Amino acid sequence: MLELLFHGGWALWVITACSVVALGVTFERWQTLSRAERTSAELLHKVSHAVKSGDLPGAIAICEETEGPVAETLGVGLRKLVLLESIGKSPAEIERGIVEAMEEHGGHVVNYLERNLTTLATIASMAPILGMMGTVIGMIKAFGTVGRTGNMTPEAVAVGISEALLCTAGGLIVAALTTVEYNYFTARVNRLVLQVQAAATELVERLLETRAQKDVAGAGNKSEATTSASV
Repeated sequence: MLELLFHGGWALWVITACSVVALGVTFERWQTLSRAERTSAELLHKVSHAVKSGDLPGAIAICEETEGPVAETLGVGLRKLVLLESIGKSPAEIERGIVEAMEEHGGHVVNYLERNLTTLATIASMAPILGMMGTVIGMIKAFGTVGRTGNMTPEAVAVGISEALLCTAGGLIVAALTTVEYNYFTARVNRLVLQVQAAATELVERLLETRAQKDVAGAGNKSEATTSASV
């Protein structure tokens, strides 16, 4: 392997370095996205149970203790709910405020999930260019050798052509693999963004359902109290 790198020239070394960077980004994104996907379902169940129990501080604490974009988004919505209720906003204003807060936070979620993916995209586009540069340099060397020696034998041009072909192959291989990685993680990010949006929508529905049940219960208690007083 090292022998091929030495024969490939400086361009192949740069392509190899790009492949190492792409590999590091791949492992980092894999761990980050896998961790975010694992925690979302369990988190939503815990938060929903706390909300139904009327324990908003507990629901916020659960979100703060959990890492990932879903927890951050739900935490933003719950803290907005507490703030709007504390200043006496109407249910319609509370619902609108929660939705707007979580939508504004969505930009940070997308940035968190797409972090370092631009590195993969850059490597995927640069690797073939570096390969072509190495190819051109190798061909220049090959024909330069022919010009100096006046000899067109295979031995005279083999070194330059070998460098050219190694750079071409290296650039194409790295570009192909990095493109696959980029598309794969982009698809996972899109799926996670939809998951975050679905979790936010479900949270709002659970909050409205809980508030409606409390209002009905409160109205029933008032009606019973009025009836008892009249009797």
